[in-house]
Amino acid sequence: MTDAPRKRRWPKILAVLALLALLAAWWVDRQLEPVRLANTVLSALGESQGLDLGFTGTPEYALRPEPRLRIPRLVARQPGAAAPLVTASEVEVSLPWSTIWGDGPVVITRIALESPALDLAALEAWQSGRPPSGAFELPTLTKGLSVHGGRLQGLGWSLQQLSIQLPTLSPGEPAQAEVSGELHRDDLVLVFAGPLELAQAGLDSPLRFDGAGRVRTGSLDAPWLARFEGTMALSGPTMMLELPALSFRGESPLPAFKGGGALAYGDTLSLRLAGTLPEWPGAWPALPEPLAGAPAPIALELVYDGATDFSAPLQLDARREGASLQSQVPVPALLAWLEDDGGQALPPLTGTLEAPSLVIEGVELEGVRITLDDEPADDAATGEE
Repeated sequence: MTDAPRKRRWPKILAVLALLALLAAWWVDRQLEPVRLANTVLSALGESQGLDLGFTGTPEYALRPEPRLRIPRLVARQPGAAAPLVTASEVEVSLPWSTIWGDGPVVITRIALESPALDLAALEAWQSGRPPSGAFELPTLTKGLSVHGGRLQGLGWSLQQLSIQLPTLSPGEPAQAEVSGELHRDDLVLVFAGPLELAQAGLDSPLRFDGAGRVRTGSLDAPWLARFEGTMALSGPTMMLELPALSFRGESPLPAFKGGGALAYGDTLSLRLAGTLPEWPGAWPALPEPLAGAPAPIALELVYDGATDFSAPLQLDARREGASLQSQVPVPALLAWLEDDGGQALPPLTGTLEAPSLVIEGVELEGVRITLDDEPADDAATGEE
């Protein structure tokens, strides 16, 4: 007889458990309601960076392997600005359960960006409007950052198909990322890939890059390897890159180079390279003797100061075995010269070539001084025996 009351109690117990399950599901769903959660996360991020963050569409969330929030068509802009600073087709944000439950500040463990686009002009406007106390704050991402199909738009150039895989990110701590992308300017494409190391994660840090890629323009498609070490300073109005140790080796007609350099990018562009060409590329037209047979490397200095679209000429100075060249050359003409298999021995430039002696068409000249103006001339060289 005692079994009957127990049997009658089971439906009530099951009903209570079902009600508790429904209440738990409602509470979890309320905590994970995608739009509310997306607005909470973006509001916290936007407030910390002084940006308006919004999205178009319906966010989604998933619980495995960890809580993740997918935000479609993200737009970030400086308050009051017409042009967006950053857009992305999708942002996936991984969140710890403490953020889901609302216990304490919003914490993010990982960010994945799909097809993000950054406008440098909008970035500079945002940075210039930030007070010193409102400097960029790098987030802590215990599970890192992933960028796929990114784009950085500058004046006259763009960085496309940018990929960044960063396992972990903590301000001030060392960071190593696998990066790849394509630098585009007119018909010139510089493809690159390799590991980038920062001594301390942030906008200002010593860095090292050891990568490879290709240079493509017109009929030219040549591979290259490069390694450099130096420091970057990106927090100010002018972005600076100092590279005291730089090496580059390309398949001819690309040259090999060892030396150092510096880059400053702001309202204008300043570029300086100084070092040596260990050898004259085999695909370049042969130098006259005795320069061609000289064992010494070619000392080279290259300077650019002007508009960021490389519309100003390069200053190119070279020295070898007592011979010297001081010249200016337009960047488009230099690229066209690299493509030309049977062209002139020197790129199209204006300047002066001086040498103790040269052998030209079997004739040895001494005390040579040649004026170069990239135009045909009746009398381009003088010499004395």
